Amino acid sequence: MFRAASLLAFAALVLSQDASYISPKNGPYIEIPKLGFGTWNLSRNTTEAVASAIEAGYRHFDCATAYNNQKDIGPGIKLGLERTGLKRSDLWITSKIWGNRHGDQVRSGVETNLKELGLDYIDMTLMHFPIGQVGGKSSYDYVATWKEMEKYTGEGKLTRFIGISNFNQTQVDDLLASATIIPKVHQFELHPYLQQQPFVDYHKAKNITVTAYAPLGNTNPSYALRARRATPLLHNPVLKEIAAARGCTPAQVSLKWNMDRGVIPHPKTQRKDRQKENFEAWAKCKLTDGDRAKIKELGTKPQRFWEICSTMLRLPCYGGLEADK
Repeated sequence: MFRAASLLAFAALVLSQDASYISPKNGPYIEIPKLGFGTWNLSRNTTEAVASAIEAGYRHFDCATAYNNQKDIGPGIKLGLERTGLKRSDLWITSKIWGNRHGDQVRSGVETNLKELGLDYIDMTLMHFPIGQVGGKSSYDYVATWKEMEKYTGEGKLTRFIGISNFNQTQVDDLLASATIIPKVHQFELHPYLQQQPFVDYHKAKNITVTAYAPLGNTNPSYALRARRATPLLHNPVLKEIAAARGCTPAQVSLKWNMDRGVIPHPKTQRKDRQKENFEAWAKCKLTDGDRAKIKELGTKPQRFWEICSTMLRLPCYGGLEADK
């Protein structure tokens, strides 16, 4: 049973996370909690994991059609709200439309996410990849898909805001050239082994908030084939040394490093102890400039661990970015 004291214990941490603000140049200010909860590969005890994450203080959840678990995430959101006494408006829910919902199928994609999650609206809808499947063929017309997404965004509509995921810089430039609504968010792989600082800075200049998947690098078992390229991130001696010096853990160091540069990471875990550990990164782990300089050195040989484009979709992605193969 949920204890009020447990919520109060984390309340200060929730507030201390501050928020990432998106410039009014892109529309009104919006607040996104600095730390998200990832749900990709959250396949066991999904409902309870989401509910316990809300109890632990998480207010930002990253979902997607392609994760095939939104029907279990929705009840977890409901259960977590019941346990904590929070309202739907206290949470930030992101979901994504898959490639088979590009073009004139966008509305259907957003409605599917709403139905699976059991929600009346989604805070942020992302185009999962700049590549779709239209009429059985690959389509690169992400601009047309974006134009469709623009129709369904805004207060009182299906999704409050829209954004992108897994674009390269040329594709972002191409989209911005004709977009009526500027993407609020761009999500892509970021961790100390794949820092992409110039690309992060590019988004800051465009007033686009960056969110990170795989923020703990090659700890995810889905990256097993490519994980052997580098020491598991959480066992990296540099991160372990910094963690010991700062009284935190390697996971907290990695998460706080991203947050310190304005990136919102989305770690995923079913374990309550690790949910708490990750959530406390913002308040507990204080990095110095010297720490950040050491972490910067870890990115001199960039390692990308999520290669769905080349391995599964057989399509080109990430052109011109770090670790582009």
